[in-house]
Amino acid sequence: MRFLLLSFPIVFGCQKPFIEVSGNVDGHSLKPESAYWGGPFLAIVNAETECMDMAWVVDEYSDDQASDNELDTDQSFNALQFTYEDKTVKDGKVSISYNDSPVLAWFLVVEDGDATAYRATTGFIDVEIDKKDRAKGDFDIDFGDDGSLKGDFLIENCSNLKKRKDD
Repeated sequence: MRFLLLSFPIVFGCQKPFIEVSGNVDGHSLKPESAYWGGPFLAIVNAETECMDMAWVVDEYSDDQASDNELDTDQSFNALQFTYEDKTVKDGKVSISYNDSPVLAWFLVVEDGDATAYRATTGFIDVEIDKKDRAKGDFDIDFGDDGSLKGDFLIENCSNLKKRKDD
């Protein structure tokens, strides 16, 4: 009996990384295959991607539907990216708004490196960095008339997503 009591925290204290997302943006869904966080970024992608392949992540995108954003990739995928104004992702719940927000959220539809970007108008992200350097949390964001996304995650750190340098 003592063994069962001692093993309970071991079995239930270890969680594997996961990502769950529901909703859509302009008719595009996001069925997560990969997700990473690092520096001021947290990115969820609907393609199998390695950490070393995350160089396409940048601070900001043009959400003008008439212009494409050229990314450093030749892949096609959908992605959700959160970008913090600080050098790194911060613990805690943060409100997201279109103007003057400490976190921006972007939904990207990428085709052969050209991205159409949709910027979230309202919502929140709540993140906790654990002792294993994993980000755990949830989000609920709205893209105005284009749709909304919400989800939960426990994801690994990616050293290829660098901290923002001092200005």
